[in-house]
Amino acid sequence: MIEHLIAGSAAAFSAGNLLALSFGTLVGIVVGILPGLGPMVGMVVLLPFSFAFTPDVALSLLLGVFCGGYFGGAVPAVLLRTPGVPSSIVTSFDGYPLTQQGQAQKALSATLLGSFGGGVISVIILIFLAPLLAHVAASFGPPEYFTVAVFGVTLVVIAFREQLSRGIILLSLGFFFSTVGIDGTTLSQRFCFGTLSMQNGLDIVPVCLGLFGIGQTLLLIEREIMKDKDIQLSRSTLDFSQLLQVLRYWKSLIRSGVIGTFVGLLPGTGSILASFLSYDAAKRLSPEKEKFGKGTPEGCIASEAGNNAVPAGAMIPLLTLGIPGDALSAVLLGVFTINGIYPGPLLLVKEPVLINTLYVSMLLINVMAFIILVIWLRPFAMIVKVPSKLLAVLIMVISMIGIYAVNNRLFDAGVAIVMGVLGYILLRLGWPIVNLVMGVVLGEIMENRLRETMSLGDGSLGILFERPICLFLMGLTLCVVVFPFIIDKQKKNKRLKEH
Repeated sequence: MIEHLIAGSAAAFSAGNLLALSFGTLVGIVVGILPGLGPMVGMVVLLPFSFAFTPDVALSLLLGVFCGGYFGGAVPAVLLRTPGVPSSIVTSFDGYPLTQQGQAQKALSATLLGSFGGGVISVIILIFLAPLLAHVAASFGPPEYFTVAVFGVTLVVIAFREQLSRGIILLSLGFFFSTVGIDGTTLSQRFCFGTLSMQNGLDIVPVCLGLFGIGQTLLLIEREIMKDKDIQLSRSTLDFSQLLQVLRYWKSLIRSGVIGTFVGLLPGTGSILASFLSYDAAKRLSPEKEKFGKGTPEGCIASEAGNNAVPAGAMIPLLTLGIPGDALSAVLLGVFTINGIYPGPLLLVKEPVLINTLYVSMLLINVMAFIILVIWLRPFAMIVKVPSKLLAVLIMVISMIGIYAVNNRLFDAGVAIVMGVLGYILLRLGWPIVNLVMGVVLGEIMENRLRETMSLGDGSLGILFERPICLFLMGLTLCVVVFPFIIDKQKKNKRLKEH
């Protein structure tokens, strides 16, 4: 155990890994600060280039973007009331009022401290919780993995239950995309339409890059990122004296970090829910409830600690079960599988050095993002002044070069363009595009596990009802389906009574 930690730490502190996580963190902060982009765009643009690196360096690069994006998203939320990432909308509730009161430094100190604290707390929980879950998951077979995948898909659909029919349509479309190509079991062609290029299937890289990278940049061409670009920030660096003042809210910081980690652990929930739950808990338990919404550093700390704890939380089901909790961790799953590494309960046994490298790298990423923003706060805040059309064209060109460089196939670039147009349409219509990506990623997993399960059950799914873990997961899935609708109905009835 100790030797694995030492080896992992040595790999994490290697020059290549430090360079990768530093660059990834920089990119993450930039795309996080720019409203309308976010860490997903940064990750999918860098994804094709990451295949040239070893798995640990590639994952450090993308994790840097993942974590750095949440750090950056709080800056425009505080200064301009325009969240860089959706979850930072909660940060603006108290951050922007503080800026209006001339206390932007205090608000930014609270958000950066919250981001750093939440990130570190979640990594510590990941280090201790992942081996425990992996130990439980070691007894999993194909039936258990299939029911876990069904549970994950259900959570994703229920998370967007306001658009239930749209979510199911996109999930089904994702499942369809995952079947394209030669079937590995029967070696029969499926939906290839006589095209040789289609036999390799629709790879997750061009699909994700198109839907998020190109789709989002097409939106940038259409509209300006910011209407008001007046940055109210008096100094270039963060005021260190303010950090000490906001440390008195350490209880909210720890509580929000724990909440965010466990919300991130659940597939399909996301950082917005983590941010809201953390903020609500801080408000209910604070002796200064009346200050929330009017400008209190505690609200900023709670919100940012909650959403920054999500990346490490999302790594728990990914590493222990091989099930991505959201589109971002789905991209990381692609990096694992392309390198011949398959996440699951045995990963912590087979690749202990890689796992420890990831742990140390995530801690370093949080330290790096914190230091970068503390030292160069104003220069990074000024990024919102970059013309959106120039930014969009730059992202598009880098995306096309990257996607072609992976396999030297124009077909992949064509897939990315088609998916980009589809992504643009779905984003304009407000459809839950995450469901489509999760369908593509989980479709193959579910199909293979279903086949293995039916093989074990002699062609019947009755075996699912003979295994206790499967029964528990099916009961949990049923609760996830029923309870939200009951709660929604109760809220609706309450509103009707009030009116």
